[in-house]
Amino acid sequence: MLVAVGQICSTNSVAHNISLSVKLAREAAAAGATALFLPEASDYISLTNHEAFVLAEPLQKHTYTNALRAVASELRLYISVGIHELPNAEEAKREAPGSERVFNTHVVIGPSGEILSTYRKLHLFDIELKPEEDGQLVEGAPRRKGGEHLKIIPGDAIPEPVSLGGIGKLGTEICYDIRFPELHIILRRKGADIIAIPSAFNIPTGRAHWATLVRSIAISYQVYVIAAAQAGAHNPNRASWGEALAFDPWGRPLGRLPSIDEVEDPTQPMAPQFMLVDVDPERVASVREQIPLEIQKRDDIYGVVGPDTLQSRETPMSTAVTKPLPSVGILGYVWDSLKAVFGYDATARRLDAGLVAAERGLGEK
Repeated sequence: MLVAVGQICSTNSVAHNISLSVKLAREAAAAGATALFLPEASDYISLTNHEAFVLAEPLQKHTYTNALRAVASELRLYISVGIHELPNAEEAKREAPGSERVFNTHVVIGPSGEILSTYRKLHLFDIELKPEEDGQLVEGAPRRKGGEHLKIIPGDAIPEPVSLGGIGKLGTEICYDIRFPELHIILRRKGADIIAIPSAFNIPTGRAHWATLVRSIAISYQVYVIAAAQAGAHNPNRASWGEALAFDPWGRPLGRLPSIDEVEDPTQPMAPQFMLVDVDPERVASVREQIPLEIQKRDDIYGVVGPDTLQSRETPMSTAVTKPLPSVGILGYVWDSLKAVFGYDATARRLDAGLVAAERGLGEK
């Protein structure tokens, strides 16, 4: 299934950003894509925190999202996109008096224009970076600060991966979430075939870490990773790294768009563009069969994270394996995988009998 991975440079004009996004959607659909992935904060990137609050809308009346819902229905297209969401009355009551914080939300839209899933960013980007020059820290120079908690309300839930039909099940994250493996583990255990990480990555950390982080998730959790990106200068005070990326579950690069380091004038917005990526759920199954991480985890030693914990560390080791297993049993499954990799010889045939006995509890070692 072909999907499009987009890269835009949002401004503080919602109308302008709608125009960019709808144009990409039409071009992607015309090119044969069944889904379009857009970056974090596609609806707007503001000049100030106050402006961000003023521009935010509740999801039910969200001008930008409703425009994408209409074009998704028209084109029969799935759309994954990051937006700002105004809290409802009850949520606003939990904020400090005078708060102007909003949610940073990842919305998944279906081909009938319906909202299939929403995820609110869990991890907020609060850092203080030392400047670098030629890869070396510049002592005494003013630090670059980032304080997302000042304008964003952190989310408090991890939604189930959402089905995109033949594309597979999509797990949703946003930007800085990429640094927190617990979230990837939970989404993988909940059945995600793809993890989408729309971003507006900072330039210093984008240059140093972005591509490595994106690829490492694909390899470590055996999922497609699709990372749409904001790219270029949004205003005189803010620019994003760019470099939208996609990898398959083996870590094979599927596509890359330019970073801000590759343009002539980094003080200007980068042109909107997209790349086409082929996503195949059978590829996910094939990679997981070759390296069966899920059944080789030592849950009896370190447990697992999240509400879907399979067992606690107190579980006796003799009853530790509680996951659904193939009919051949865990040892047989692992042994079959090893035979497929290394070949089957006389020694393997002799050991099969011992494995069968071990499965029946007759040959514990």
